[in-house]
Amino acid sequence: MNFIFDMDGTICFKGQPISKRILDYLWQLQQLGHFIGFASARPYRDMLPILDDRFYDHLLIGANGAMAFNEGKPLYYNPIPSQLANEIIKLLDDYQADFLIDDTLNYAIRTEKEKQHPLLMSIDQNQVAKHVELDQIESFIKIVVLSCSRFEELSQNISQLDVTIHYHSAEGILDITNKNVNKMTGLKQTGLQLESFVCMGNDMNDLPLFQKAQHSVLIGTYEPLRLIANHQILMDDNIEHNIISKLEELRQRRDTYEFICGE
Repeated sequence: MNFIFDMDGTICFKGQPISKRILDYLWQLQQLGHFIGFASARPYRDMLPILDDRFYDHLLIGANGAMAFNEGKPLYYNPIPSQLANEIIKLLDDYQADFLIDDTLNYAIRTEKEKQHPLLMSIDQNQVAKHVELDQIESFIKIVVLSCSRFEELSQNISQLDVTIHYHSAEGILDITNKNVNKMTGLKQTGLQLESFVCMGNDMNDLPLFQKAQHSVLIGTYEPLRLIANHQILMDDNIEHNIISKLEELRQRRDTYEFICGE
């Protein structure tokens, strides 16, 4: 089987790395011949620190589908056109919003020091990138609105532009990428033969994958995913055990009529 995993809120929690327990099980799945890939809102740079080096060469779809790496090499980048990105930045400045811009590797931040957002603590933990000025950004892979006193009004204005936006409910942030960018289009853009896959996710940005997956597992209670998910795992103290148990169940059912047709 082909497995595609979201990261934050799905197999890692509270900004911490994916546990060794889960990674060991995913490695076991791979040794049994299954494909393991990851699709995250994080850019490639920030996906690596929550994995271990056994998975660095795996398929890593980052920035909600705006970039992808496989075998440690970039497969594609899909940035926001520079003119449109500058229009967005002007709008963010007009609203006095705090924001983060991800380049293919480097990043720029505009925020007041006393208003540091928790997301900024997860940036470049492996120290492979540079914190640069806005005018040094070469490719606008993703723009993240961290905070704004008129967040809803700003979001409505951004939604009128020719971009894709994702609201991450857990963090209260807005991700902006190029038009028609999402995890599913990113999976297709890799060119890998992964038409049939099992996915696991928890939030708005996982919806395109859930709509196309052969089988899907929701972590948590996000309603649009709950309506179409094949399985749901609630967040509790046994979350890691329950995730592994569900994956093992799917593995054991992979060749059965029950798995193909669902429950």
